[in-house]
Amino acid sequence: MTLEDRRRWLASFSCNIEMWFKDLDFLDRITAAKEVGFDAIEIWNPQKKKLGGGLVSAKKIAERARGEGMKVTSISPGAPSLADTNNLNAFIDWIDLAVELADLFDVHNFNLTGHKIVEGQSVQEMLGTYTRAVEAALGKLEAAGKIATIEPYNPFDHPGHFIYGVEPALSICRAVDSPNLKINWDFFHMQRTDGNLITHLEDGIHQVGYVQLADSPDRFQPGTGEVAYGRVLIRLRDLGYKGYIGAECFPQNQNAMVAASDIAALAESVNLQPPTK
Repeated sequence: MTLEDRRRWLASFSCNIEMWFKDLDFLDRITAAKEVGFDAIEIWNPQKKKLGGGLVSAKKIAERARGEGMKVTSISPGAPSLADTNNLNAFIDWIDLAVELADLFDVHNFNLTGHKIVEGQSVQEMLGTYTRAVEAALGKLEAAGKIATIEPYNPFDHPGHFIYGVEPALSICRAVDSPNLKINWDFFHMQRTDGNLITHLEDGIHQVGYVQLADSPDRFQPGTGEVAYGRVLIRLRDLGYKGYIGAECFPQNQNAMVAASDIAALAESVNLQPPTK
């Protein structure tokens, strides 16, 4: 597949440069993502990179991305544990930071985790505390016009958490009932936890704020595992999702060119059109 063809078919996808090009310095990963055909990237903890720290690091990343013409589609600033009531003030401060970072990267959504287990509490107690913390932050999210996307994990790759799979995140979003709180619908975690990807997607589509994928069980690019991603992506678009899809996967054998070509070929096979929002 030519670079021109890859660029065309990768237009729906955002390269997670935390998992791709791990042999390169961080800023150079942005250039590398462009060179294999992506026009968008995802970033974890931009304020924690060894580029000066804090907003200094984030600004350097944003400047490099703009210079390369690369859009940032999602950031994950890393939230404190929301099951611990002692962290409420820290979480509200974190929302301010996340909003500032989102503005810096010109992105309307950011990832929300913060679901580490607190010893001595039941899952229901922790979910209740988490929900109340999110509700306390809604005013800031609404004022900023940002969307926090809860990312459920899976118990195999992320032990020690209490939001796994579809149901807990759906319950929180439905209870809060706000356009500023949605789900980072990561098909890799959903498959590892629940399976039945299309059925769960149909049930939860109205709470989808952002989408990521990787094949299961090894978290390499689609086509290397058990998920029929062609069918999944067709249904995703049919249900009305028009945003970017994060390639939060490891390139198999660390071969980024092959991984990018595999993702582009998947998009071509289902005639996946570029995002419209």
